[in-house]
Formats: sequence, structure tokens, C-alpha cells
Amino acid sequence: MTRRRTPPRPRPVRVGVLRASALNRWRTNENGEIEFYWRIRRQGDRGYVWTGYGTRESIERRMARMVAAGRTGLAAETRDDPEIGTLGEAIEAWYDYQQDRPDLQPSTVANYSKAARHLLAWLAPVAVFQVDRAVVEGYRNNRLREKAAPRTVELELKVFHMIWRWSRERGLVPARDLPRVRVKVDGYVINHRTPAPEEASSVLARLDGLMLLVLQLLAITGARVASICAVREGDLDEIRGLRIPDTKTGPRWFPVPADLTSSLKEHFAKSEGPLVAGSPAVAPQIVRDRLKRACTAAGVKPFTPHGFRRMVVDRMIRGGVDPATAASLTGHSVEVMLRYYREVTDEDRRRAVLQAGLGHFPLPGQVIEGPWDEQGQAAAGGGSGPDRGTESGHNHGN
Repeated sequence: MTRRRTPPRPRPVRVGVLRASALNRWRTNENGEIEFYWRIRRQGDRGYVWTGYGTRESIERRMARMVAAGRTGLAAETRDDPEIGTLGEAIEAWYDYQQDRPDLQPSTVANYSKAARHLLAWLAPVAVFQVDRAVVEGYRNNRLREKAAPRTVELELKVFHMIWRWSRERGLVPARDLPRVRVKVDGYVINHRTPAPEEASSVLARLDGLMLLVLQLLAITGARVASICAVREGDLDEIRGLRIPDTKTGPRWFPVPADLTSSLKEHFAKSEGPLVAGSPAVAPQIVRDRLKRACTAAGVKPFTPHGFRRMVVDRMIRGGVDPATAASLTGHSVEVMLRYYREVTDEDRRRAVLQAGLGHFPLPGQVIEGPWDEQGQAAAGGGSGPDRGTESGHNHGN
């Protein structure tokens, strides 16, 4: 019997703090490729991080994902990660990391999986250094040609931005922002408008009955519309308030005014089902349609139920609520809340400059109190009162 000839052993692989070496043990996989047995270890350690069969290319990709996901035990700020080659590798590394996160609900991971699958189908071979506006716009156009819903395409682009930002923070892709493109089809544009509190009041004044109750809850809690629609009688508690179900972050409690609690009790005394009858897809759409009609009747530029969510975040932050507390009420992490839901306006920037007293420098021994108005005069009430002289047509204040 002729002895099988041993193929040349591949060179070691180095990715960040990980180093892989191949042993003289090999096999042929189902694709006819030769796979060696590899051992991956961290620099300075004797133990192995991972062992198994693979080609040199597959091992290099695996190591990039391991380093990107922080599976080396080394602090993120001291990692020496190289850039990876393609968007496909970045998407796979990001998704591997998301799967290992214990704080994510299974439904969130499933949504990430759907988005990643579509992104991989169109973008996997694209080199990371070639990513530009044309690449992002091309993805959007290709998905729309496949008849994907505009809202779905926009969510996929959001995931694309999440992947790029995550990869950039780990040094896996070039250190530049991913271009943002709009999704618009036949005059349809995703509505990201955040209403001012007075606009919300005008819209609520056009409602009555169940829809008034539902939209009041949205305007107070900032919950997702599907969560409010799914509220049941058992979610009411005299002490803790309203238990808001949420498939993304899990249930949370929100203190609600006594009059709304009474209205909810009256409603559930007549109905045993969820607050808004209908399937998880139909009930939220009923609320969206009713809100749109109320905006038109009130002469307010239309916004969606999610606009209430951003409005609640803005009101809490501008009202001085501790960010951790605000995040716990809305079901966000502090980072997500401030990055995606906090809308900073020109009014906020003017207020910050006035409250910090920027531009006013004391002489030696002089104490200057603030905030100041636009003429440089101290506002009434010292540092605790509202600033003066900051009227703006784009007012989102309380």
C-alpha cells in the first residue's frame, strides 16, 4: 500500500495577541481542501485558546473574530487588532459577538441574523477599504429592487452602521464613518420626527376613548407601540405602576399617574384581552393610523408613535433626570438612549453655553455666577433657574 504523502505544513498565523501553529495532523474536508490541526494560544500563555482543524485562511478568519469579540482576555484598549479584509468577515465577526451576549433577547438576535444574512448576500466580498457612499447606496438600491419594504431596508442599514462602528472601535476596518443614505420610494420617507410636548398635547386633544388612553401612555412612558398594545390587566400594580412587556429588553415597571391607572382599570373591567385587540402586527398599525389622522386634525406635522419615545427621552434629559434612571424607564442602555434617541437641538447647545458661562472669564479674585442671558447679565435665581434670552422657533423644552 502506497503511503499517503504529507502536504507541507502551513506557516503560523498571527492575529493581534493570538498566534496559531499547525501540527503534522491533517485531513481532507468535504470540499476536497486540506485542513491541518491547529492550536491557537494567546501571547505569553502556555494554554490554548482553541484547537481544531481548518485551512490557514479559515483559521485566520476565526482568529480575527475571536480578537474582535474580546475572547482573548486582553483589555480592549491594549489590543493590537489588524484590519480584516472584507465586509463579510466584519459581518460574521460582529454576529458571532452578538450571539455570545447574555443581555440580548433571542428575538433581537434573530432580527440581527436576518439583517446580517441580507448584508452578507450583497456585501460579503467587498473589501473594507473600498466601502464608500456608492457601496451603501448600492446595497439600498439592490434591496429595494428585490421589493424589500423601505422600513426593512432602513433597519438593515442601521445594522450595517452598527457593524461598521463596532468593527471600527476594534480596529478591524478603516477609522472613518460609514456614509448615511436615505430610504425613499414613491414619495415614502421613514418618519423620524420628534414632536415638541405642546404638539403632543394638541394631538392628544383630538382623541378620546381607548385611543386617547393608548396614546397618553405612549406619550408618558415612551414605550414601543407594540408593548403598550399588549398590556393586560395583570400588568397593573397599585405600588409599582404599569408593567410594560417588551420583547427586546424584557418587561419593566413604569410609574403612571393615578388618573391613567383608573382609566386602565375601567377598560379592563370590560375587556379581558390586551389593551388593543388584534395581532401583534395589526394592533400597532391601528394606533399608527389613528395617530396620523389626529396629527392632521390638529394641524401638526405627522409623527409616529416612536416619536413619543424620542420625546420622552428628550424631556427626561432636559429635565435633569439621571441618565441611568431615564434608561431604566425606557428600556435602553444609557449608550443606546443617548446615541439613538436623544435629539440635541440648537436650543440645547445655546442652553449649554449659557449655563456653563462659556465666554465669561473672571478677573483675579472675582466670582462670576451663572447662567447668563445673551446680554451677559446674571439670570434671576442664580445657577438654579432657567436661562433667559434663548427663545427659539425650534423649541423642544418642557
